[in-house]
Amino acid sequence: MGRFSWSGLVLACVLLGQAAPAWSASFDCRKASRPIEKFICSNPELDAADGRMGEAYRRVNASFPLKGFVQATQRGFLAGYPYCMHGLDNRPSTGPAALRRCVDMVQRRTAEIESYERAVVYASVAGPFTHDDLAILVYGPEGRKRVRMWGNWMPDAFDPKPFPAGAICDIDDDLKPVRGGFALDAYDDAVMRFSDGEMKLKGYIMCSARTVIGEGSYKRVR
Repeated sequence: MGRFSWSGLVLACVLLGQAAPAWSASFDCRKASRPIEKFICSNPELDAADGRMGEAYRRVNASFPLKGFVQATQRGFLAGYPYCMHGLDNRPSTGPAALRRCVDMVQRRTAEIESYERAVVYASVAGPFTHDDLAILVYGPEGRKRVRMWGNWMPDAFDPKPFPAGAICDIDDDLKPVRGGFALDAYDDAVMRFSDGEMKLKGYIMCSARTVIGEGSYKRVR
């Protein structure tokens, strides 16, 4: 069991740019120490789902044109991964309900990672991507587009901590045709126009009180 190293991937995500990818090592369940690691190792269904997520991550991370994006989003996922064990009382559990939550969470994340392979990708940077940058992934045919916007991280104003704490733009929504391009339902005054080489945004999209997607051009990287 344990084909995917949760703790190894955390280390690899922290050590961005390191030559030796720690996440590629097998998960040695004999060394599992964190509650989530022990939970994965003790449940074949969760272990299998976790292994599939690891395989998808390695494949897509290696081929995605915006280097660093898949890794940054995985760091955000891993920060919240242990909380799938928590119920409404906010206490960790190893019961059937916790198992179902964790399996569902991992399966959704696996599908999300795999969806990156089908997206047209725009970004605020042409080189390596970090959580401070913005990636825009567009799916679907003309007239039925869906967009994922991720990035523009900001630390908490009152309790600043390193990423993934703080606030980040994370928008996943349908695009509706409007005059001059496309818009999100919640931001009718922010219009996106797509071309072969770039996406132009007219207007601003407020993700939170501290994070905003700015007006301008975002180059297509795939």
